[in-house]
Amino acid sequence: MGVQTVVVALLSLAAAGVHGCSPGFHDIGGQCFGFRSELTVTWEEARDLCTQMGSNTVLASVKSPDTHRDIYEYIIAYGLGGSFWLGASDMAVEGDWHWMDGSRVARGTPYWAIHSSFTGWIQEPDGDAEENCLALDSSRKYYFNDLSCSLLHHALCEERL
Repeated sequence: MGVQTVVVALLSLAAAGVHGCSPGFHDIGGQCFGFRSELTVTWEEARDLCTQMGSNTVLASVKSPDTHRDIYEYIIAYGLGGSFWLGASDMAVEGDWHWMDGSRVARGTPYWAIHSSFTGWIQEPDGDAEENCLALDSSRKYYFNDLSCSLLHHALCEERL
């Protein structure tokens, strides 16, 4: 192995370390997620818990179907169980869902849960002024669900690189 090969290999390792996830976070689809499954908290407590983990850490945003699927597969593979708070709400304007960075939450399939009732199929979000916080809902196969912010769930944090 030549000197150039060794230098390139070392630079690659150094770059990987700079852009890798911090301890407690897992690279899922090129994003760093921290599953705080050891405790359950309200949405506001989850938001605060995530920001206390680091200056670039927030409640997670799930903006692509691939990332959504990868998170679901991770939760199932590691048997984490329980619902996870995400970093979105419609607190500012009822029915107008935004991530914490101000971008809009995609509506409908493949993100939001669909469930049946005696009147037919219901598409989430179906809550009223009482359900203003977004979660990956374990009772809905980890699809998005609007829930009361005072419920106790796990936090899904995201480290922004």
